[in-house]
Amino acid sequence: MNNESQVARFITGRIEATGKLQKDIAEKVGFEKPNMITMIKQGKTKLPLDKVGPMAKALEVDPVHLLKLCMEEYHPNTWKAIAPLIGAAVITADERRMLNALRAWAGGPFLAAMSEEQKHYFENFMASLRAPSSIQ
Repeated sequence: MNNESQVARFITGRIEATGKLQKDIAEKVGFEKPNMITMIKQGKTKLPLDKVGPMAKALEVDPVHLLKLCMEEYHPNTWKAIAPLIGAAVITADERRMLNALRAWAGGPFLAAMSEEQKHYFENFMASLRAPSSIQ
């Protein structure tokens, strides 16, 4: 493993974004030595899978996303085998919030509650979310 690690880059970016001290993160994650964070950031050691949840909480990220990054990098063959089996069954907290908001707005099964015209507007709205924004 080296500094080309996607997990290392992600964790490094989140530490920088949060401004948290590595020693504080290490303590929250349950590492005895703070240098474990440095070693993970450098790609010299893997984030243990049993520490994904605490690390995600410490870095204020979705644990499903961090687990996916770890599995793709550390156990790619295992991930290829299980990803199709769990597919959409595993959703992130953000995805769950969006789904719940859509259900609350529609008052029932989302697409079934829409007219064809509403579906058209909704599709345009969703497409606009993918479009580059001029707002900075």
